[in-house]
Amino acid sequence: MYSDPPISESAIPELFERLGPIFGAQIAVELRPVEERESPGRTTANFSVRVAWGAERFEFAAEAKMRSTPRVLEEALRQARRWAAESGRLPMVIVPFLGEKRIERLEAEGVSGLDLCGNGLIVVPSRILLRRTGQPNRYPESRPARFAYRGATSLVPRVFLRRAEYTSVGQVRDEIEEAGGTVALSTVSKALARMADDLIVDRSDGRIALVQPDKLLDALVENYASPKPERTVQIKTPLSLEDMFRRAQETAGSPQKLRVVLSGASAQDRYAAGLRADVPIVYADNLNELKRRIGDAWKPVDRFANLTVIETRDPTPFFDSRRDDGGAFFASPVQAYLELAAGGDKRDSEMAQQVRARILRDLVR
Repeated sequence: MYSDPPISESAIPELFERLGPIFGAQIAVELRPVEERESPGRTTANFSVRVAWGAERFEFAAEAKMRSTPRVLEEALRQARRWAAESGRLPMVIVPFLGEKRIERLEAEGVSGLDLCGNGLIVVPSRILLRRTGQPNRYPESRPARFAYRGATSLVPRVFLRRAEYTSVGQVRDEIEEAGGTVALSTVSKALARMADDLIVDRSDGRIALVQPDKLLDALVENYASPKPERTVQIKTPLSLEDMFRRAQETAGSPQKLRVVLSGASAQDRYAAGLRADVPIVYADNLNELKRRIGDAWKPVDRFANLTVIETRDPTPFFDSRRDDGGAFFASPVQAYLELAAGGDKRDSEMAQQVRARILRDLVR
């Protein structure tokens, strides 16, 4: 397993040859460097590739890249088409790794692709369509803000679902703080670099704009992890949720700050039709302080609880929280969507799709 592999262009033919016949013994694939290329103002493809099947031969002009990010792959697609048009050959890209989604992307564009892990796609219109997938990534990259869509760093992509366009990194950071979060400017920059690599935001013409909100939601769901609990308490309280939040907001007798919010799953009725029958869950960042403010209405129980309180240091459930007319704080629609989508229950999944549709509909540029 490699990390940010120093793959050189000259090593690609040897690395590919080591993989053996990835499309089977009847299909021979030969890579040949294009010697007459100029650098840095290159005028031809990196490689010419010959695919032989029986007596038939097919020639490709291949653009090679040393990284496999969506943005790099899109650049390779454009270049491969250019070289193919100029040379009269078929277009192909070569990158370190092609996952299933990237191969689907290439197939949709009618462009062949090879990687250095044993995956590939050969497209000859009206003649051949060969796919090889499922080989693991041997060349994972140490990309900027690798976990941009997880934990505290996920506040950066999440803020684009609150507002879709900004003029600077500083303005993104300011919007995060406005929504109750705190992220270092350097972390914002790294997360934005990752999002740009993933073609989720566009950074050009003095703006930073969300261009694929659906893809952003998919990335957040894929990387979502429930807030890590420090302590969990089941209580039976005579207070309504509104009264509980009212007491939680009383600061008399303590200078300590306290954040309390109804979980996304428990707040789903604010965003989607239908009700969940389970005990409401509240997140708090200081369980002792919440207990002090609730006072004698705080009654821990083993059975028949009507409220679950989870203490967590994770900032995500508190980020961009909302307040209803009764004074209760509840999680943002993004947090509600992620909790419901990650739940696995069929009913939760249906409600998650309702919340997702609302997020996309309400997105403001």
